[in-house]
Amino acid sequence: MATSAQRLPLGSAAGSALVAVALVVAACTSDGSRTIPDSTVVTSTSPATTATPPTVTSRPPEPTTTVVRDRDGELHALITGWAAEHDPVGVAAAARFPGGDMWVGAAGLADRVTSVEIVPSDRFEISSITKTFMAVLTLRLAEEGVIALDETIAAYLPEFPAGQEITIRHLLGHRAGIYDPTSELVSDRNGPPDPSRVFTGDELVTAAAAGSPTFSPGSRHEYSNASYWVLASVLEAATGRDSATLLDEYLISPLGLNDTVLFDSSLPDVVVVNAYSDLDLDGEPDAMGDRPLPGYVTPAWTAGGMLSTVTDLVVFVDRLFAGEVLAPESLDAMLDTSSGGGSYALGIYRANGLWGHDGGIKGYLSAVFHDQRTGVTVAALTNRFGPDAPQADALAPQLAGLAREFSEP
Repeated sequence: MATSAQRLPLGSAAGSALVAVALVVAACTSDGSRTIPDSTVVTSTSPATTATPPTVTSRPPEPTTTVVRDRDGELHALITGWAAEHDPVGVAAAARFPGGDMWVGAAGLADRVTSVEIVPSDRFEISSITKTFMAVLTLRLAEEGVIALDETIAAYLPEFPAGQEITIRHLLGHRAGIYDPTSELVSDRNGPPDPSRVFTGDELVTAAAAGSPTFSPGSRHEYSNASYWVLASVLEAATGRDSATLLDEYLISPLGLNDTVLFDSSLPDVVVVNAYSDLDLDGEPDAMGDRPLPGYVTPAWTAGGMLSTVTDLVVFVDRLFAGEVLAPESLDAMLDTSSGGGSYALGIYRANGLWGHDGGIKGYLSAVFHDQRTGVTVAALTNRFGPDAPQADALAPQLAGLAREFSEP
């Protein structure tokens, strides 16, 4: 199995402290002690004698045993073993530690025919992690007073069904009850979808408005891509700028996420790592190439159409939880699960003690999570999609568990 790994220097925005970790196992003594009585005066009629004290040879102290673990080696061994177990799936992964030190690695192949290896800098489609970006963008606009979380969408989309009852907070927490036509737009019931077809945002929102609402706004939680399409339309109407521009202005450029973008079919030379999925429905995975296929990416739009790398993802989520992106009250609102449902809050959820999001789109699976207790952030991106594809959101918690061992004393 081909593998690659490297250490990356910290970006200038976060500092460059390196963390060296060693586990020290020290030999311990028992707690027992001997009581020494107070000195006494003894009177004797015997002649005084002088005795030569015996020679005492002191024993050298017991040596301590220091076990030095190879952090980078152990993390790389984890993903290498995982990729080998799930061959032909390849993976890129990253872990960012308190202070900004980062490990990145990759294992497996991007292309089985040409034996091209996956490398940590490869760009993947990150699917529903896009929702986390959109939620943070929305909260930033709310901080500036451009929109308010509890105002209804009617002011921005007056023709949208039940717009007087649906709030922006409902959209973020999947509590709007909007009809979600995702499965119809990319359905293979009538044969393979056209991979070259381009869907527009207006087309997606129109399709969502045409269907019957699934429940009364605010009455329950039901995961919905359509909610994030409508959210994007609201933000665009409120600002007069398109979603890609807003994401770049508020998040991508300020955080230096140079390999992150909301896909648009008009973008030139957008390259991603090759992925595998059953495109022609013959039961075998097909190579998708190194250019995003619009027929699968554009229907996701602001619910799942972003591209990124493991490095950009861990920087984004790490700095979010470091308080460098949102005001404290905004981050608290984002993590309020009462605004969503179960463990889901606003564009983010909690699982295995970690906050983050996962995603799946034709050819790609993704996950990024943050451990608030230790300050570790991890990401895992894979290039295989299908019913038998191993889940990235299962690998990421393993990475987090191992990484936290190197972040604690």
